[in-house]
Amino acid sequence: MLRVGVGMLLVAFGAVMAVPALQRAFAAATARFASGGDRALARVEGRGWTGQFAVGLLLGVVWTPCVGPTLGAASTLASQGTQLGQVAALMLVFGLGAATPLVAIGTLTQRFRLSSRPGWLAAAETIRRVLGVLLVGAGLLVLTGLDKSLEAWLLDRSPDWLTELTTRF
Repeated sequence: MLRVGVGMLLVAFGAVMAVPALQRAFAAATARFASGGDRALARVEGRGWTGQFAVGLLLGVVWTPCVGPTLGAASTLASQGTQLGQVAALMLVFGLGAATPLVAIGTLTQRFRLSSRPGWLAAAETIRRVLGVLLVGAGLLVLTGLDKSLEAWLLDRSPDWLTELTTRF
């Protein structure tokens, strides 16, 4: 049931990203919730340590459902008191992986905001549509069970070092 639910959500959100009419309908349906988040962000001054901490807290509220399982697994391993070196390495790599895109996005956003290039808006719309189509495709793979076949096919063609690296932890 969980796989079917996730597959349906992937298809639904992918369709919303890919189809402008669905984007508008989704925006209208979630406007009240989004405006509450906008009001909360508007009250936060993003400058200085305190402002950045507050923005991080708001981001954490949104981000927690995505990273919770990974952090929960690492915390469980750490609480067992075994393989602490591997757990520490996993947490370090996870932290670096999580921080790198945030720093990059923050830096690029600042640069593009200062240069204000209108061509980026058109590119962002195209990227959103492409990502939406990819999400729909991923959802359909999950719903049909073909994701498992694709995973097996990729695993068969994966180099041994990569398979060992990704299954070690």
